Amino acid sequence: MSDTNSTAPKGLSRRGLLMGTAGLVGAGLVAARAKAQETGASAIPSGGNYVLKGGMIATMDPELGNLRAGDIHVQDGRIVAVAASLDVPGAEVIDCSTMLIMPGMVETHWHMWNSLFKNMIIPGRGYVDLKRGLGHHHQPEDYYNAVRLCMAEAIDAGITTVMNYAHNTLSGAHVDAEIRAMVESGLRGRYAYGGADPTPSEQTMDLQDALRANRDWFGGGNEWDGRVDYGFSVRAPGGLPLVWREELGVARDNNLPVILHGGQSPAAKVDVVEMDREGWVTERMIFVHSLLFTAEDRAVLARTGASNSISLGNEFAHIHRTREADVVQQMMLQMNEGVNVCLSFDATSLNRVSMFEQMRLCYATLIGEAESPTAGFERATPTQCLEMATINGARAFGFGGHSGSITPGKQADIILIRGNDLGMAPVADLHSTLVHSPDNRNVDTVIVDGKFLKRGGRLLSVDAEEVRARAVESLYNVRMRAGGDFAPEEGGLPRM
Repeated sequence: MSDTNSTAPKGLSRRGLLMGTAGLVGAGLVAARAKAQETGASAIPSGGNYVLKGGMIATMDPELGNLRAGDIHVQDGRIVAVAASLDVPGAEVIDCSTMLIMPGMVETHWHMWNSLFKNMIIPGRGYVDLKRGLGHHHQPEDYYNAVRLCMAEAIDAGITTVMNYAHNTLSGAHVDAEIRAMVESGLRGRYAYGGADPTPSEQTMDLQDALRANRDWFGGGNEWDGRVDYGFSVRAPGGLPLVWREELGVARDNNLPVILHGGQSPAAKVDVVEMDREGWVTERMIFVHSLLFTAEDRAVLARTGASNSISLGNEFAHIHRTREADVVQQMMLQMNEGVNVCLSFDATSLNRVSMFEQMRLCYATLIGEAESPTAGFERATPTQCLEMATINGARAFGFGGHSGSITPGKQADIILIRGNDLGMAPVADLHSTLVHSPDNRNVDTVIVDGKFLKRGGRLLSVDAEEVRARAVESLYNVRMRAGGDFAPEEGGLPRM
C-alpha cells in the first residue's frame, strides 16, 4: 500500500501518525505528549455544573442504597450531592426520568494490543496461534489503533475504567502509542507495562524502558493526572518465568501496582502462600483467573486485600484444564471468604466488550446447583454481580476512594441506561434489571470525571468511524506483513 492513509483525517498521513505517536524519546515523544495534551482531556466536552434529574439510581453505596427517583448534582468533575430531590440554582438540569443510573463499570484485565484480530478465531486457529503469528508484525501505529478501538468500544459499552494489560511490549514506541491512545480517550484507567510475548524465562522485561515510560508520561504536569496511571504486568512465578522477583522488586521500589496471571492450569499455578511469605502480596496486586487457588491462597488474598480478576467467557473456554465446577466453586469460595472479586474481558477475541454479559455469565454460574463442597452456600445475588463490575473493580485499582459508586465527594464516573427501550421494560427490581436486561446499545450517556464521553447514544470523545477505519487498515497491514496463512484475501483493503 502507499504511504498515504486514505482513512486518516484530512492532512494526517500515515507518516505523520507514526511521527506523532511512535517516538521513543526526544522530539517524537514530545510530539506524542503534546498531541495527547491537545486532543485528550481538554478536547472532551465538559459537563460543568449540572443535575441529573429524576433517574432511577443504583448508587452501589450501601449507605445511600437505591433511589426510585432521585437527583445527582455534579460540579467540577465531582459528585456534590445525591438525594430524592435537589434544587441547585445555576446548574443545568438534565432530564433523566426515563433513565437507569449506575456507576461506570470497571474492567480489570484487558490485553488491548491484540484487539485487531478479535474476529479471526476459527477451528484450528486459536488465540495463541494468532498471538504467535501476528504479534510481532504490529507497528506502533497498529498498537495505537488497537487501543483506540478498545477505548471507543469501552465508552460505548458504559465502561469508565480500563486495565491495559500490555503483555507484548515490542518497543518504547509501541508503549508511547498505547499510552497516548489511552490518555486521549478521556477514560480512567491504567497502563500496565510488561515484556514481549514470548520473552525468555531468564530475561526481565525492558526495565529501563519501563521506568522511562513512567517518567515521561506520568511524571506530573499533565491533564491526565489522577485519571490514567501506570503499573507493571509481571510474569507470574507459576510455569517457566525465573525473573519475577526482580520485576516485582522494581515495581515495589518505584511504588507501582502489579497485575499478573494466577494460572489456568496446575503447571502454571502461582503459589500465593510462598509469595506472601516473601512479602510480595499487597492490596496493590491483582491476580488474574486464579481458579486453582487453595484455601491458604485465598486466605492470603482476603488478608492482604489483593484482588482476583475473572473473565467468565475465558474461564469456561479452559474447562478442559480444570472442571466447570471449579469455576463455580472458586468464585463462590472467594466471594464468601472475603476476596475482592472483579470482572474482566482478557482479550476481545475471547470475550465481547460487554460488562453486562460478564455479569450475566457470573449470575448464571453462581446460582446453579454445583456438585461441589460449596453446595448449600448462599447463591450470588444481582447486587453482588453489580459490585464485581463496579466498586470491586475500583477497589482492585486502588480507586475505591474516588470512583466505583455514586457517592458525594467521589469523581463523577456515571452511566445512564435507557429504561424505556424495548427489552428493558418493565423495570421491577433495579439491580436485577441492570444485570439481566441491558446491552451496550441501551447505554445512553457515559460520564468520566464529570465530562460527557457519550451522550444521547453518540460518542463525543472519539470519532467512531475514524477508529473503525483505522483498525480495519491496521489489521490488513499486519496480515500483509505476516504473510503465509495469515495474509488477507486478494482484492485489496476490506471495507469493514
